[in-house]
Amino acid sequence: MTSTQEVPARQDSASIDDVEKKDVQTSSDEKLGYVETADSVPADNESEQLRLKEVEDLEARLAAGTADDEEYFVRNAHDIAIKVLSTRDDYELPVLTFRMLFLGLGFSAFGSVLAQLYYFKPQTLLVSQGFLLIMLYFFGKAWEKVLPSRGFWWHINPGPFNIKEHCSALIMASTASSSATAIQVISVQNLYYNNNLNPGIAIFTLLGSQLIGYSFAGFLTEALVYPSITFWPTAISPANLFQALHFDGGLSSKRTKLFWLVFTTIFCYEIIPQWIFPLMTGFSIFCLADNTSEVFRNVFGGASNNEGMGLFAFCFDWNLIGSACLYTPLWTQLNQNIGICLTYCLMSAMYYGNIWQGRRFPFMSQAIFDINGNQYNQSAILTNNKFDQAKFEAIGPAYFAASNALYFITANLAMGATLLKPFVRALNPWNKTVTIVHDEHYIVMKRYEKVPRWWFVALLVAAYAMAQATDYTGDSHFTWWQLTVVLIISLVFTMAYCTTSAILGFAQFSTQLDGFYSMIASYMVPGDPIANMYAALYGSQPTVQGILLLGDLKLGQYIKIPPKINFLVQILGCVVGALLNYVMELSIVRNQRAALLTIAGTRLWSGQNAQSFNSNAIAWGALGREMFSPGKTYYMVPVALALGALMPIPHYFLHRKFPKNQFLANFNTGIVMQYSCFLSVGINSSVNTSTFLGIMSQWWVRRKYPRWFTKYNYIIAGSLDGGTQVISFILNLAIFGAAGPTVFFPNWWGNDFSLSADRCAPPPDL
Repeated sequence: MTSTQEVPARQDSASIDDVEKKDVQTSSDEKLGYVETADSVPADNESEQLRLKEVEDLEARLAAGTADDEEYFVRNAHDIAIKVLSTRDDYELPVLTFRMLFLGLGFSAFGSVLAQLYYFKPQTLLVSQGFLLIMLYFFGKAWEKVLPSRGFWWHINPGPFNIKEHCSALIMASTASSSATAIQVISVQNLYYNNNLNPGIAIFTLLGSQLIGYSFAGFLTEALVYPSITFWPTAISPANLFQALHFDGGLSSKRTKLFWLVFTTIFCYEIIPQWIFPLMTGFSIFCLADNTSEVFRNVFGGASNNEGMGLFAFCFDWNLIGSACLYTPLWTQLNQNIGICLTYCLMSAMYYGNIWQGRRFPFMSQAIFDINGNQYNQSAILTNNKFDQAKFEAIGPAYFAASNALYFITANLAMGATLLKPFVRALNPWNKTVTIVHDEHYIVMKRYEKVPRWWFVALLVAAYAMAQATDYTGDSHFTWWQLTVVLIISLVFTMAYCTTSAILGFAQFSTQLDGFYSMIASYMVPGDPIANMYAALYGSQPTVQGILLLGDLKLGQYIKIPPKINFLVQILGCVVGALLNYVMELSIVRNQRAALLTIAGTRLWSGQNAQSFNSNAIAWGALGREMFSPGKTYYMVPVALALGALMPIPHYFLHRKFPKNQFLANFNTGIVMQYSCFLSVGINSSVNTSTFLGIMSQWWVRRKYPRWFTKYNYIIAGSLDGGTQVISFILNLAIFGAAGPTVFFPNWWGNDFSLSADRCAPPPDL
């Protein structure tokens, strides 16, 4: 059979620990029949059944604790698939039940309404998948216990709430539980350009922009869902949690007991750093020594938004740390860490070297400024919502904070450096080297019918028609050919970023994509901020949706959800989310318009997200040529895209010269560049803690304690996130102002309102 190391060297970063790669697989892989040959892929049902039998025997030994340490050791993507997760499929379990549809649609409505409320709140909160998973489990088990299940009631309550119902309901709810990018376009047009879209146009804009991403992802399923190498690290933790809750025998199993113990502990603990003792969100010894120094704040601070880079700071708030460090592959994290080290150097050099007159502006900010350091008067340069050259000359040029300009450059370098080699190699019909090996989860799933390819073709045709129709009827200023060009570019980058997400657990930042497509539109539709917003919408949304769809398809493969049901629940979630996103947006904008248009907002309502999206459209749409053309201040931003495409070339030749060098084999230029200005926005105090925990988990614990890692690492990741997200949801509703007035904990040394959370000098209030 084919080895799990069948991919080219450039893809080796998918391995968990390539430092330990050998020419021949270890004994545990040999026991499973994984010998390093490229011409022995099983071609008949008997050999596939033999593979499944061997894996089931291994799983039984792992569960019983009779396997040796070598068998527990997780070395690569295939090991995670068969050692951390079970291939078990209870084929007879009902999936498309009234209970699943009711809970899925109910939590889809709940999640989409909540996400839209949070979009217009002073504190933006995401409705997380972990939170929905836990809440669905509580409600599903309560449904199972409370309602009768005999006779007619069996259709309402068909026995125990099973893993397939649970996972299907979660996929539906999580699909709906976000504020779509189209909502930003709709709300900004309403608030700032007096363009109230017809309800039908608005809803079809929402649906079209999201369904295009689903159709793109459908064409990538064969390459990015079925193979072992595309193991989707983000899907491992929820899949592991599903199996622990439903397969481990209830509360009597060790894993389930550990899950609820950690869940309860972190639930109680998180009240302290999030409310009582905010200093725990960022402990900086430098700021404790001197809380008046701006240099200390910029370099060592990072516990408040846009405060500093957080060098040598440590965080004790899991809400900021998150579980990505526990499941992201080691080499992916190491590439990210290299980029973060570059961040410290580059951001400091740009600011203190006064590049682009950076000392005139804040160290970190996403606003646009005039030459005097004041916020730029954006509305004064527009006439009929389009750029007016005469007005611009009267007001003068606009500037970014140096760190924000650096972010645009490194984002374009990263996009240029992103390679499509894994995807092209997998689907190239002239390529004779076997690079795709389907693991045992895929073999089990072969009993279910696949989604026909023509479904995705039909979906793309319908979504494209919606987009074209709404562009012209919605006064977008975006023509048919401009939309088509943007979608073609979006397809290319959807392939690229879905590949990196599937193999490396690395996804793009949505702001990076918005900026890239805004840049493209500034040349296609110069001087028009509205058209610029639509370019960002139809460029970035398909990639974001494609990653979500493929990740959920992989989760469905791990849990053995029939593909057609998986497709159905995702489409239902998308439709419900779009409808309720729009209804809530319409209501909030109509009733809170005055508050949303003010800079500060109120305690309950804020238009900060819409304002930020509009500022981006102004910078690229109206001022694009004045800021980014050759000879202008930020001309290096578009040039960086071409430079980024050249950056991997030296690494390629070095790797060809030294093919056995593990650092060169796993170095990823795109990830390093992506993280080379990672700290230019937001709260950064968690970076060092996350780095430490990631190395401890993915290197030290995995190598020294393989039994513990295989059985408990991912379940702990899920419990930490679950407990944190549930208490964060409660705190945001009850205390932090998401559903009422903010309740501040009394002022004391660990919660000093006159300083940043880490007791650094507060950043300037702009």
